Amino acid sequence: MRAEARPPRRKWPWIVSGAAVAALIVAGGIWYSSSASDAPTDPTAAPSAPSTSAPVDVEPTGCLGGDARDAAMVLAAQKAAPHTSNGAVEFATSYVRWLTRYPVPSPAEAEAVEAAAVVDPANYDLVGSLAADPNLSGSLVPNGQEFYVSTVPGVWNLESYADDTAEVSVGVGVVINGELHPQFRISTMLTLSWEGGAWHVDHANEPRTTEELFSVGTGYTEGC
Repeated sequence: MRAEARPPRRKWPWIVSGAAVAALIVAGGIWYSSSASDAPTDPTAAPSAPSTSAPVDVEPTGCLGGDARDAAMVLAAQKAAPHTSNGAVEFATSYVRWLTRYPVPSPAEAEAVEAAAVVDPANYDLVGSLAADPNLSGSLVPNGQEFYVSTVPGVWNLESYADDTAEVSVGVGVVINGELHPQFRISTMLTLSWEGGAWHVDHANEPRTTEELFSVGTGYTEGC
């Protein structure tokens, strides 16, 4: 059974704020809204009980693997995510939470995640791309400024699903100096493959516009 849907989100006017983020590894659309009324009052608080598993019929929580943002989290999410559409969404979301931040993941983290969770590094060079120390917020956060992303205001959309492949869109908020920005949002679309008993990142896709994703997407049941 699907969880009860959240109240409909208002349609915000959106203004483009920057180019796509490191298209090779994220292909994220970066936008911000002109309204702050939809921001939660306490967006950076950790959920009371972060999920470490995703039973088959549970809606995506946005917190699979826990609320950390390290390689251990994303690999725990990969291990826990079931061979279902919701499992694909949970893993893709954990991957986006791990990747989209500054400082970017260390070489050791990138190597661990690439080895365990990327289908073909020759087509998706995670380690090489992160070695360039990219600004994965695009133009939303200045170069060198710390930030990370949160699924508290986030949404997801299952673009397609066929047994061993899934295409998932993930929309997240941007946290700067410990506070969720009331307007900045990032959208990412990933294609996943089920291989060896787990979901893997196959490649990044051209994403929906963030305005569109936040209009059609479904909110997470928890958020981290």
